Amino acid sequence: MLSNKIKFLAASLLFVISFSGCKKSNEPPPYKLFEDKSQVIRVARDILGTDVSFANSGYYLSDSLKSIVAGIELNEKNQFGIKFYLINWVDGEFKEVYSTEVMEGSFTKCLVDKIKFSDMEHELLYYNSQGYFMGSSGGEVYLHVINFQSKDNYTAHLTVASRGDVYLELSNNIKIPMIKTFFISYFKREYPTLIVINPDSGPNI
Repeated sequence: MLSNKIKFLAASLLFVISFSGCKKSNEPPPYKLFEDKSQVIRVARDILGTDVSFANSGYYLSDSLKSIVAGIELNEKNQFGIKFYLINWVDGEFKEVYSTEVMEGSFTKCLVDKIKFSDMEHELLYYNSQGYFMGSSGGEVYLHVINFQSKDNYTAHLTVASRGDVYLELSNNIKIPMIKTFFISYFKREYPTLIVINPDSGPNI
């Protein structure tokens, strides 16, 4: 009789554990959390550490599923620049599911936000260094638009030479005309004589 009771308790315990595991995987993401900026950055720091400089939520993978994107600035072990991480709700908890390569830029005095193009259903991340200057003889500015759905990072690099010439170099993976137009028109407003450089075809005005 005692043996049967032990078997029954063991089976019951196994059922509870199995049910709890299944229930966790079916838990919906906490949508209210995505609207609270302090909670979003707390989640990012819990997963990535206290070095997180930026975090926000958005429809980065589809127009119906929210994710968190966080950014960290690296300044050690021969790695200098910024890196972004995509955090998703997976099996009842938040997990890091993707990270970009280390990119040029700094989170000091920068602008980072989500951006939406009319021909895309999901949102992209927009980064603008605004004033990433290197020395006093000239300067440079970096713009990044990151597509987490396709895992592409589109970059525009503005260089202001000491003699006054202004060059804009675009990354050669920009195949979407709207993104290319966005980069060029942004800088053309301030630098009408901007010289655009496409790595594939060389400079063109």
